[in-house]
Amino acid sequence: MIELIVYPKSNNSKLINNSPFCSKTEVFLRLANINYEVKNFEGNPSKFSKAKLPVVKFNNELVEDSGFIQKFLEKEFKVSLDSHLSNKEKAQGFAYTKMLEQYLYWSVLHERWFIEENWGKLRDEYFNKIPKLMRGFVTQMIRKKLKAATVGHGMGRHSDVEIFELGYESIDALSNILGENDYLLGNQVSSYDSTAYAFVASMIHSELGPKINNKVMEYPNLIEYDKRMFSLMNF
Repeated sequence: MIELIVYPKSNNSKLINNSPFCSKTEVFLRLANINYEVKNFEGNPSKFSKAKLPVVKFNNELVEDSGFIQKFLEKEFKVSLDSHLSNKEKAQGFAYTKMLEQYLYWSVLHERWFIEENWGKLRDEYFNKIPKLMRGFVTQMIRKKLKAATVGHGMGRHSDVEIFELGYESIDALSNILGENDYLLGNQVSSYDSTAYAFVASMIHSELGPKINNKVMEYPNLIEYDKRMFSLMNF
Protein backbone atom coordinates (compact mmCIF):
# COMPACT_ATOMS: atom_id res chain seq x y z
CA MET A 1 0.00 0.00 0.00
CA ILE A 2 1.07 3.58 -0.66
CA GLU A 3 2.23 5.49 2.41
CA LEU A 4 1.54 9.21 2.01
CA ILE A 5 3.81 11.34 4.19
CA VAL A 6 2.39 14.82 4.77
CA TYR A 7 2.45 17.76 7.12
CA PRO A 8 0.20 17.13 10.14
CA LYS A 9 -3.42 17.09 9.03
CA SER A 10 -5.96 19.49 10.48
CA ASN A 11 -8.96 18.34 12.49
CA ASN A 12 -11.08 20.00 9.79
CA SER A 13 -11.78 17.20 7.31
CA LYS A 14 -12.72 19.69 4.59
CA LEU A 15 -9.24 21.20 4.68
CA ILE A 16 -7.50 17.91 3.74
CA ASN A 17 -4.14 19.55 4.50
CA ASN A 18 -2.84 23.07 5.08
CA SER A 19 -0.28 22.39 2.34
CA PRO A 20 -1.92 22.54 -1.12
CA PHE A 21 0.74 20.16 -2.43
CA CYS A 22 0.04 17.55 0.23
CA SER A 23 -3.68 17.96 -0.51
CA LYS A 24 -3.05 17.66 -4.24
CA THR A 25 -1.45 14.24 -3.88
CA GLU A 26 -4.14 12.92 -1.54
CA VAL A 27 -6.88 14.16 -3.89
CA PHE A 28 -5.18 12.46 -6.83
CA LEU A 29 -4.95 9.18 -4.91
CA ARG A 30 -8.67 9.32 -4.20
CA LEU A 31 -9.63 10.24 -7.76
CA ALA A 32 -7.47 7.38 -9.01
CA ASN A 33 -8.94 4.91 -6.47
CA ILE A 34 -5.49 3.99 -5.18
CA ASN A 35 -5.39 2.64 -1.63
CA TYR A 36 -3.14 4.59 0.69
CA GLU A 37 -2.52 5.43 4.32
CA VAL A 38 -1.54 8.83 5.67
CA LYS A 39 1.48 9.35 7.88
CA ASN A 40 1.64 12.76 9.57
CA PHE A 41 5.27 13.81 9.48
CA GLU A 42 6.57 15.15 12.74
CA GLY A 43 9.81 17.06 12.43
CA ASN A 44 11.93 18.90 9.89
CA PRO A 45 11.30 17.80 6.27
CA SER A 46 14.93 18.59 5.42
CA LYS A 47 15.61 14.92 6.20
CA PHE A 48 14.25 14.22 2.72
CA SER A 49 16.39 14.93 -0.33
CA LYS A 50 14.12 17.75 -1.59
CA ALA A 51 13.43 19.05 1.92
CA LYS A 52 9.68 19.29 1.41
CA LEU A 53 6.45 17.33 1.55
CA PRO A 54 4.55 15.36 0.36
CA VAL A 55 6.56 12.17 -0.03
CA VAL A 56 5.14 8.77 -0.89
CA LYS A 57 6.67 5.46 0.07
CA PHE A 58 5.91 2.37 -2.00
CA ASN A 59 7.83 -0.92 -1.87
CA ASN A 60 10.57 0.84 0.13
CA GLU A 61 10.95 3.48 -2.61
CA LEU A 62 10.54 7.16 -1.74
CA VAL A 63 9.11 9.51 -4.35
CA GLU A 64 9.22 13.26 -3.68
CA ASP A 65 7.45 16.31 -5.15
CA SER A 66 3.73 16.19 -5.92
CA GLY A 67 4.28 16.42 -9.68
CA PHE A 68 6.73 13.53 -9.83
CA ILE A 69 4.57 11.57 -7.40
CA GLN A 70 1.62 11.88 -9.78
CA LYS A 71 3.71 10.68 -12.74
CA PHE A 72 4.98 7.76 -10.65
CA LEU A 73 1.45 6.77 -9.60
CA GLU A 74 0.11 7.02 -13.15
CA LYS A 75 2.85 4.70 -14.40
CA GLU A 76 2.91 2.27 -11.46
CA PHE A 77 -0.88 1.85 -11.23
CA LYS A 78 -1.65 2.42 -14.92
CA VAL A 79 -3.97 5.33 -14.12
CA SER A 80 -5.26 7.88 -16.61
CA LEU A 81 -7.71 10.53 -15.44
CA ASP A 82 -7.30 12.61 -18.60
CA SER A 83 -8.11 10.22 -21.44
CA HIS A 84 -11.23 12.24 -22.25
CA LEU A 85 -9.21 15.42 -22.82
CA SER A 86 -7.77 16.67 -26.09
CA ASN A 87 -4.10 17.65 -26.31
CA LYS A 88 -5.17 21.29 -26.28
CA GLU A 89 -7.22 20.79 -23.14
CA LYS A 90 -4.30 19.05 -21.47
CA ALA A 91 -2.08 22.00 -22.36
CA GLN A 92 -4.65 24.36 -20.89
CA GLY A 93 -4.87 22.27 -17.74
CA PHE A 94 -1.09 22.35 -17.43
CA ALA A 95 -1.02 26.14 -17.80
CA TYR A 96 -3.88 26.70 -15.36
CA THR A 97 -2.40 24.53 -12.64
CA LYS A 98 1.06 26.05 -13.05
CA MET A 99 -0.53 29.45 -12.50
CA LEU A 100 -1.67 28.12 -9.12
CA GLU A 101 1.51 26.27 -8.20
CA GLN A 102 4.05 28.80 -9.44
CA TYR A 103 2.20 32.07 -8.83
CA LEU A 104 -0.73 31.91 -6.44
CA TYR A 105 1.21 29.58 -4.15
CA TRP A 106 3.73 32.28 -3.26
CA SER A 107 0.97 34.67 -2.20
CA VAL A 108 -0.60 31.99 -0.01
CA LEU A 109 2.81 31.14 1.44
CA HIS A 110 3.66 34.79 2.12
CA GLU A 111 0.51 35.42 4.12
CA ARG A 112 1.03 32.34 6.24
CA TRP A 113 4.78 32.51 6.85
CA PHE A 114 5.67 36.20 6.79
CA ILE A 115 2.66 38.02 8.26
CA GLU A 116 3.51 37.86 11.94
CA GLU A 117 0.04 37.17 13.35
CA ASN A 118 -0.31 34.19 11.01
CA TRP A 119 3.23 32.86 11.45
CA GLY A 120 2.66 31.94 15.09
CA LYS A 121 -0.39 29.86 14.18
CA LEU A 122 1.47 28.08 11.39
CA ARG A 123 4.49 27.35 13.58
CA ASP A 124 2.33 25.80 16.29
CA GLU A 125 0.28 23.74 13.82
CA TYR A 126 3.07 22.47 11.55
CA PHE A 127 5.86 21.99 14.06
CA ASN A 128 4.21 21.33 17.42
CA LYS A 129 5.89 17.93 17.68
CA ILE A 130 9.37 19.45 17.72
CA PRO A 131 10.55 19.79 21.34
CA LYS A 132 10.09 23.33 22.64
CA LEU A 133 13.79 23.75 23.38
CA MET A 134 14.57 23.21 19.69
CA ARG A 135 11.38 24.50 18.06
CA GLY A 136 12.30 28.17 17.92
CA PHE A 137 15.71 27.53 16.39
CA VAL A 138 14.48 24.95 13.87
CA THR A 139 11.45 26.93 12.71
CA GLN A 140 13.38 30.18 12.36
CA MET A 141 15.98 28.36 10.28
CA ILE A 142 13.27 26.97 8.00
CA ARG A 143 11.60 30.38 7.80
CA LYS A 144 14.88 32.09 6.89
CA LYS A 145 15.55 29.62 4.07
CA LEU A 146 12.00 30.00 2.81
CA LYS A 147 12.32 33.78 2.80
CA ALA A 148 15.47 33.50 0.71
CA ALA A 149 13.59 31.23 -1.70
CA THR A 150 10.78 33.79 -2.10
CA VAL A 151 13.31 36.50 -2.89
CA GLY A 152 15.03 34.22 -5.40
CA HIS A 153 11.67 33.51 -7.00
CA GLY A 154 10.91 37.23 -7.19
CA MET A 155 7.68 37.33 -5.20
CA GLY A 156 9.57 38.11 -1.99
CA ARG A 157 10.84 41.36 -3.49
CA HIS A 158 7.35 42.88 -3.45
CA SER A 159 5.48 44.62 -0.64
CA ASP A 160 2.69 42.90 1.28
CA VAL A 161 0.10 44.91 -0.63
CA GLU A 162 1.61 43.98 -4.00
CA ILE A 163 1.84 40.30 -3.10
CA PHE A 164 -1.81 40.19 -2.07
CA GLU A 165 -2.81 42.00 -5.26
CA LEU A 166 -1.03 39.37 -7.37
CA GLY A 167 -2.68 36.58 -5.40
CA TYR A 168 -6.11 38.13 -5.83
CA GLU A 169 -5.57 38.31 -9.61
CA SER A 170 -4.90 34.56 -9.66
CA ILE A 171 -8.05 33.83 -7.68
CA ASP A 172 -10.08 35.97 -10.05
CA ALA A 173 -8.52 34.20 -13.04
CA LEU A 174 -9.30 30.77 -11.55
CA SER A 175 -12.92 31.76 -11.03
CA ASN A 176 -13.18 32.93 -14.64
CA ILE A 177 -11.54 29.72 -15.92
CA LEU A 178 -13.97 27.58 -13.95
CA GLY A 179 -16.98 29.66 -14.96
CA GLU A 180 -20.11 27.50 -14.84
CA ASN A 181 -18.23 24.23 -15.31
CA ASP A 182 -18.55 21.51 -12.72
CA TYR A 183 -14.80 20.90 -12.92
CA LEU A 184 -11.76 22.81 -14.10
CA LEU A 185 -11.86 21.64 -17.73
CA GLY A 186 -15.55 20.93 -18.19
CA ASN A 187 -18.12 18.64 -16.65
CA GLN A 188 -15.86 15.62 -16.13
CA VAL A 189 -13.20 15.56 -13.46
CA SER A 190 -9.54 15.33 -14.51
CA SER A 191 -6.14 15.14 -12.84
CA TYR A 192 -5.90 18.94 -13.07
CA ASP A 193 -8.69 19.16 -10.52
CA SER A 194 -6.30 17.63 -8.01
CA THR A 195 -4.35 20.88 -8.03
CA ALA A 196 -7.25 23.30 -8.46
CA TYR A 197 -9.30 21.75 -5.67
CA ALA A 198 -6.28 21.49 -3.37
CA PHE A 199 -5.72 25.23 -3.61
CA VAL A 200 -9.38 26.17 -3.34
CA ALA A 201 -9.91 23.97 -0.27
CA SER A 202 -6.75 25.30 1.34
CA MET A 203 -7.79 28.92 0.80
CA ILE A 204 -11.37 28.40 1.97
CA HIS A 205 -10.83 26.17 5.01
CA SER A 206 -7.41 27.08 6.43
CA GLU A 207 -7.29 29.58 9.27
CA LEU A 208 -3.70 30.53 8.45
CA GLY A 209 -4.49 33.04 5.69
CA PRO A 210 -7.47 35.27 6.53
CA LYS A 211 -7.01 37.87 3.76
CA ILE A 212 -6.89 35.30 0.98
CA ASN A 213 -9.73 33.39 2.62
CA ASN A 214 -11.88 36.53 2.57
CA LYS A 215 -11.07 37.08 -1.09
CA VAL A 216 -11.89 33.57 -2.30
CA MET A 217 -15.20 33.69 -0.43
CA GLU A 218 -16.29 36.44 -2.84
CA TYR A 219 -16.58 33.83 -5.63
CA PRO A 220 -19.70 31.63 -5.39
CA ASN A 221 -18.50 29.28 -8.15
CA LEU A 222 -15.29 28.50 -6.23
CA ILE A 223 -17.29 27.83 -3.06
CA GLU A 224 -19.58 25.45 -4.96
CA TYR A 225 -16.59 23.82 -6.64
CA ASP A 226 -15.09 23.12 -3.20
CA LYS A 227 -18.35 21.50 -2.04
CA ARG A 228 -18.68 19.46 -5.25
CA MET A 229 -15.12 18.14 -5.07
CA PHE A 230 -15.35 17.34 -1.36
CA SER A 231 -18.48 15.30 -2.02
CA LEU A 232 -16.70 13.49 -4.84
CA MET A 233 -13.77 12.62 -2.56
CA ASN A 234 -16.03 10.74 -0.15
CA PHE A 235 -13.86 11.57 2.86
